[in-house]
Amino acid sequence: MDERNSKYELQASRNGLTVPVINGVYLHSIYNPVKEAEAFAKSQENNLKIKNRSLVLGLGFGYHIEEMAKILNKYHKDFEIVIMEPNRRLVEDFIDTRNFEDKNIKIICKDKVKDLFEDILFIKFLMRKPCLIKHDASFILEKEFFTKFLGYQASKEVFHYKSLLTDQAKELFQDKEERTFEKVIGAIKEKQIIEDKKDFILLALDEIRKEHNKGKRYE
Repeated sequence: MDERNSKYELQASRNGLTVPVINGVYLHSIYNPVKEAEAFAKSQENNLKIKNRSLVLGLGFGYHIEEMAKILNKYHKDFEIVIMEPNRRLVEDFIDTRNFEDKNIKIICKDKVKDLFEDILFIKFLMRKPCLIKHDASFILEKEFFTKFLGYQASKEVFHYKSLLTDQAKELFQDKEERTFEKVIGAIKEKQIIEDKKDFILLALDEIRKEHNKGKRYE
């Protein structure tokens, strides 16, 4: 039995729009979802004005996303909204019923947090430091999932990221997969003499990493 959707239905609001009701939680107003969505987007306007990329926790049925897109379009020439939604049935019903016309809006549907961090495109999006916005009803419904995401501690061992590495990178870390990057660098430095050009590249990569992290501290 799918506990996530043990009680799942799509109801019609007073003005005829679809509102998902999952396990007793109404994802939007049953009276006027658009008016509620407008107020939600307005409450986030300062954040949306500053940043043109947003990560939204919770799809709902998309009304709040569409209102956010209107505000982003007002302030930015280009923008991107990525929605994190673990409920696949909800995503499928949304796509079949409404879906987004705006190509700047994307949905990521993974029901395991670790799978998010194995998606190279998602990681690149996070590296661009998007504005984080929580859809309250969705968060209540999927509190465990979103809390795990917000507190996720990624593994430091190389082998966990093998699928994300290019062929050249995999060659660099060959026979080093069971160690963290820091331990790999430490082992190279202990030798004192660089015998392999791969080690030289890894040391150069470590210096680039340090400079990058130093820059982040002053942002």
